[in-house]
Amino acid sequence: MIALLILAVILGGALIAAQGPIYTRMAELVGGPLQTAALAFGLGTLSLLMLLIATNSPLPRRSDIASVPLWMWAGGLIGVYVVVVSILAVPRLGVASYMVCVIVGQLAAGYVYDRTGAFGMEMRDFSTANLIGLGLVAFGAGLTVWR
Repeated sequence: MIALLILAVILGGALIAAQGPIYTRMAELVGGPLQTAALAFGLGTLSLLMLLIATNSPLPRRSDIASVPLWMWAGGLIGVYVVVVSILAVPRLGVASYMVCVIVGQLAAGYVYDRTGAFGMEMRDFSTANLIGLGLVAFGAGLTVWR
């Protein structure tokens, strides 16, 4: 089961890498990054509603929505930021350089989140080897971006 989950995550990473070039091309056709993000999130919302209906899953209740702390709504704003930045960065950096920079940001932030137990997650320690690995990824990102 873990192997299947790892494969699904790897596929997710490959699909994330496809978003930048797809959105970049779409922005050329629909008027820009904000228009593209609006269309992408609109399609995403419609797709989720269709999945809820197809799986007979209930919509969130108003009382449940009202109980969500304000900081948790940042997830949707983060998605908008990432989509718009990808549209602006991919044509200038290239897909590989953009993705490696995203990965460095994810790993560095993930390290901080794990170490501090951010967002209510379990606190986790990192070994020296983990930190060396993070440093090597950051160094590799520099080599990838450097021309």
